[in-house]
Amino acid sequence: MGLNLASSLADSAVWYPDHVAIICGERQFTFFELERWVAKISEILVIQGLRAGDKVMLLAPNVPEFTAAYYAILRVGGVVVPINTLLLPHEIAVLLEHSDSRYFISWHTLADKAVKAFEAVESCQNLFFIGAKREELPASILAHHAVSPLHYPKKFVLDELYDCVTGVMDYVQTSPDDTAVILYTSGTTGKSKGVELTHFNIFSNALYSKDKALYIEHESVTIAVLPLFHTFGQTAIQNTSIMAGSTMVMIPQFEPKRVLTDIEKHNVSCIAAVPTMYNLINQAQRKHKYKISSLRVAISGGASLPPSIFYEFEKLFGLKMTEGYGLSETSPIVCVTPAYEKKIKVGSIGPEFFGSQARIMREDGSFADIGEAGELVVRGHNVMKGYYKDPSATENAFTDSWFHTGDIAKMDTDRYFYIVDRAKDVIIRAGMNIYPREVEEILHNHPAILEASVIGIADDTLSENVVACISLNNNANVTAIEIQKYCRERLATYKCPKFVEFMQTLPKNSTGKILKRELRELLKDKYKTPRDN
Repeated sequence: MGLNLASSLADSAVWYPDHVAIICGERQFTFFELERWVAKISEILVIQGLRAGDKVMLLAPNVPEFTAAYYAILRVGGVVVPINTLLLPHEIAVLLEHSDSRYFISWHTLADKAVKAFEAVESCQNLFFIGAKREELPASILAHHAVSPLHYPKKFVLDELYDCVTGVMDYVQTSPDDTAVILYTSGTTGKSKGVELTHFNIFSNALYSKDKALYIEHESVTIAVLPLFHTFGQTAIQNTSIMAGSTMVMIPQFEPKRVLTDIEKHNVSCIAAVPTMYNLINQAQRKHKYKISSLRVAISGGASLPPSIFYEFEKLFGLKMTEGYGLSETSPIVCVTPAYEKKIKVGSIGPEFFGSQARIMREDGSFADIGEAGELVVRGHNVMKGYYKDPSATENAFTDSWFHTGDIAKMDTDRYFYIVDRAKDVIIRAGMNIYPREVEEILHNHPAILEASVIGIADDTLSENVVACISLNNNANVTAIEIQKYCRERLATYKCPKFVEFMQTLPKNSTGKILKRELRELLKDKYKTPRDN
């Protein structure tokens, strides 16, 4: 049986050829136009020697070219390796080499660092620039470019090659178990790992997201505020929209006013974002009062959703946000409260997703009771094929087919799940476990606090100190002592921050997730308490 994820674009182009597939600023493309564009890129790649199973690195922001290149690679059986646009050249080179990518497609404004990475890796054969004409690129970038556009140079300008091909390249039949995408984890615990997701992993997760969670239909309009190189935006917005034959509005770089303006202008009905984005959207809406009555579905994921953000969003937009949970290794959705579900439990990531089984596992491998905390494990159609070229890490990630998420969770009698914290983020103070999320939810309720992240800093007593990292709302004025007093009135004393670090902004990754690892590294010496003599 064949299953190519890219066939969903072909289907939508047949059923809805004149329907707008993508809007990005002043540019827009119908499904027919997108399909022809994809076919041309596919043909160019095949002429240059790409064969089924070849890896193609993709470096681009949220622009139509990302989607066109993504589906073009899949169309001919290639494997997409989308990477973070914020990576530095040497970081890109490491992933380029590890992934065995023979081809590299880069957005034109990122050409400089793409070239530096490309020239450092001999195994990568071709570098393609997309989104600009030759005259818009620096001459140094195109050094050694061949005169004949379909000769065998090292560097190409894709946009000047479209007229050289017919655009009738057919789909390659791939197996459901063939690798479609390799996603590199954020590396919060060290070295990044390449997550191999199959055509069926992503296809099924997108299909179930469309039909059983987000309810995206042909008439829907989604908005891509999450980076499409990230698993959440890629599956929950891009792939579901293409599959549904609906319109996707792209935001190249997150800016809350731009997001709200586009929701109002294009009658957006569905948004997926992370809590920090919703926090900024709430602030923008408080000031400007955009008319966004078209919005019907708002899903939060990527990090724990503070109840304060949930309730403010509901107050401002008259819409209950739903929360989900997932990882790169699970394509990504594991649990989610479906949109329009009447039983919304604030603080819960919802029940297990269709096609996915989730359980709470004790350290001894047995399953926990209702209400008991343990590690969240999962199995099902959504779970990855494995870590690329890392059989040891793959083996260690599973116990009897159950994938270990590394998150501490619990389940209630309705089979709704609650994330307690990341196992690696649990703070141990004097033998007591402290879950940062519990402290953070208290801090988020403080009127002066804009963002908060709680970390543990080791001291010489083999214990940890609780440190609250905080950024304040504009014009807010509060002291560390006041914050500590506020916490002591609402939490057990041992859970309260020993130190409070005020920061202009908290470090985040490209999806807006606060980077606790960077905070720990930044503050490890400042708040380390030496052993008493």
